Amino acid sequence: MTIRAMGNAIVKALILIELVKRRIGNLHQLNKIYSEQKTDEYRPRYEGMESIFQTRLVTALDCELSKEQLDNTQVGYQVPEPMETRPV
Repeated sequence: MTIRAMGNAIVKALILIELVKRRIGNLHQLNKIYSEQKTDEYRPRYEGMESIFQTRLVTALDCELSKEQLDNTQVGYQVPEPMETRPV
């Protein structure tokens, strides 16, 4: 399973990742953090005016969770944790 998030959504993605890891258990994790360039276009309300383009860098996170062994030589690799057990 791959979970991808950008910008402010990264925090919510991390919460989801930890929840899945604890509920399913024994999942290998591989994280990749990078920046992606985004261009926004602002169109004028009135005719005759030019559009304005703004380019910005947005932080992004890709997290791969797998029952299968992942490449443990990668920097973002995390070893599996056992499933969370709840008292009955």
